[in-house]
Amino acid sequence: MVLTKFPALLGFFLAMVPPGVAFAGQSKSVAAASYPANYEGGTLPLQHSKVKATLGAHEVILVQHGHRIAVPASSITGIACATGVHRRLGAAVLDVVPRMHLGETEDHYVGVTWLNSAGTGGRTPRVEVLFRLNKSEYRNFLSGLERLTGKTAVDTNRMLTTVHYDY
Repeated sequence: MVLTKFPALLGFFLAMVPPGVAFAGQSKSVAAASYPANYEGGTLPLQHSKVKATLGAHEVILVQHGHRIAVPASSITGIACATGVHRRLGAAVLDVVPRMHLGETEDHYVGVTWLNSAGTGGRTPRVEVLFRLNKSEYRNFLSGLERLTGKTAVDTNRMLTTVHYDY
């Protein structure tokens, strides 16, 4: 008797759920997703402060203080990611609790490289940027960027990297 009423109850509850709730997890992949980040450095004329990175259908849009930069996904040549652990101020007091690592904090970084099609003199300059994101936005931004570009991010914590300083 209970098994015969179960499909009817299930149908009733599914009918009561609004259509948008059932597909809420898919809304970020269809529409543009925005992520708050900090611009940590690179070759763009931006300040080292907050920037809003929006992953659109075919481009990445960076907005900071009204300055808008659109990067076509097809021009992105590389994605790198890393985490950095450092000790907080007062770490000796916070590390009293064993195995909790309260005196340490972890930063999450994403680097993006692309070729600027508006190059001068027939030369296409390479643009590099480094963003710092919070832990909750880092994975979503990185996976969205990988989906958008079709490129896999290189984890620089696991791979040797070379830094070139151009003076």
